[in-house]
Amino acid sequence: MVDRSRMTKDTRETRTAGLRAFWTSQVRPGGVQKLETGVAGFDELLEGGLPEGRVTLVSGGPGCGKTVLLNEFIYRGARDYGQPGVFVTFEERPEDIQRNLRNFDWELDDLVESERVAFIDAAPHAGGEIALGEADWFEPMLARIEYVVNKIGARRLAVDNLGAMFLRYAGPADGGDHYATRDRLFRFSDRLRDLGVTTLISTESLNQRSSLSHYNVDEFVSQGLIELSSQGGQGIEVRNMMVRKLRGCGYRSGNVQFEITSRGLEVFPKIPVDTSVGDTDFTQRKTFGVAELDRALGGGLPEGHILLIAGNTGTGKTTLGLQFVDHGLKDGDSCVWVALEEPVSVVVRSAARHGWNLGPAVDEGRLRFVTSPVLDLMPDRLLYHILDAVSESGATRIVVDSASSLESASLDAASARAFMLQLAGFAKTRGLTVVLNYLSNEIFGAGKGQLLASLNSNELRLSSIVDGVILLRYVERERSVQKLLNVLKLRGSEHDKRIFHYEIGQSGFVMGEQFGDDT
Repeated sequence: MVDRSRMTKDTRETRTAGLRAFWTSQVRPGGVQKLETGVAGFDELLEGGLPEGRVTLVSGGPGCGKTVLLNEFIYRGARDYGQPGVFVTFEERPEDIQRNLRNFDWELDDLVESERVAFIDAAPHAGGEIALGEADWFEPMLARIEYVVNKIGARRLAVDNLGAMFLRYAGPADGGDHYATRDRLFRFSDRLRDLGVTTLISTESLNQRSSLSHYNVDEFVSQGLIELSSQGGQGIEVRNMMVRKLRGCGYRSGNVQFEITSRGLEVFPKIPVDTSVGDTDFTQRKTFGVAELDRALGGGLPEGHILLIAGNTGTGKTTLGLQFVDHGLKDGDSCVWVALEEPVSVVVRSAARHGWNLGPAVDEGRLRFVTSPVLDLMPDRLLYHILDAVSESGATRIVVDSASSLESASLDAASARAFMLQLAGFAKTRGLTVVLNYLSNEIFGAGKGQLLASLNSNELRLSSIVDGVILLRYVERERSVQKLLNVLKLRGSEHDKRIFHYEIGQSGFVMGEQFGDDT
């Protein structure tokens, strides 16, 4: 089982390193440079990092992760990139923030003691240095930030939260004048740019509007805007992120998911789907180890193909997937099993009943299990868990059991299809052979002499995604229920189009005789 809390740092860094050369190639001479944040997946979403020396606004409601993102931006810079950072807080006391951050697996205290990270307390607590409504609070605050930035040689700055600063400190000196507030925000942003620091500023958003929108000053504060949001699921809080603008820079658009764990924040950006790239080798075949089935497939699945096995409950989809994995392991392949229906322990026991001992392959790292709760399933996170498992094991075979489970209480058909498109795109570019089990609604085939009734293996419109389809069906004949198999489709490859009887025996999948017209 792949557990995100135990994933190695190398996995994330290897993925980032592979993209770093591409990100660098996209920067034109004299153009905007990017500064890597070090936050897992965040730089991938930003296609290299935040615009260096600029101010980027992070907007979101309470509890959506703004403060964590700002703190990790400072922490990763000081620890991993040798870039000291300053955190300015207008809400919580620094000691409270540091106490909260001790819940993460970070060595923040050492960075503070060595003055690689500094906190500036601008919160309006009793005895604070800036009083509510004080006429001259603005310039002393800027001077204090400049002093600390220069003292530790800071390259990064985080301000939490700018909206609260002006809501709390806009007093008699402003006289309710929004123009005065806009002028101060403009000067604040301009002074930060003069300091040369790369800055993240958080602000609260209510009813999908930033608190700064009240003053019509968002465009003055930043040249970039990142929105965070969260929604309550059935069992977990689902967090989302969207880059609204990053002036002069490329980034991946659209809504993406992220999570907060003991390691910090991790973003799961969408994987670009390039349909012009494919790595299918028709001369190399991945077999099931069932001689008759492999012959029906023209010698097995072409390497790099995606096969859908559709059938109702009890037709043997999981068994056939297990046989594909077991035979692959014996052939020297590494495999990934994505368990969305049964617990991993049940899958392992089911394999053992057929004489397939998966334990040694798991111990050797040649078989990886990826799981995700179907309730509140996060497709972006699941996809990255699969990518990590493939990268770590060197897998060439993937089984998803089952694709139909993606349509959970928190995932509609459109989102499930988007996930499958991304998985297929990744598999194609890597030459991976994928088996997707799918629970179809039709239990029995149609009347005498027929196998197919209405084919409901296409609720997710997978026919355009997959390269092959194996259809498993029940038919009722002579007061008994029989199982039938047909290779309905195998793109670019000759295959047997006949219908066959089959059974699930002690040794696994057993192909029988052809289904005759007289039955």
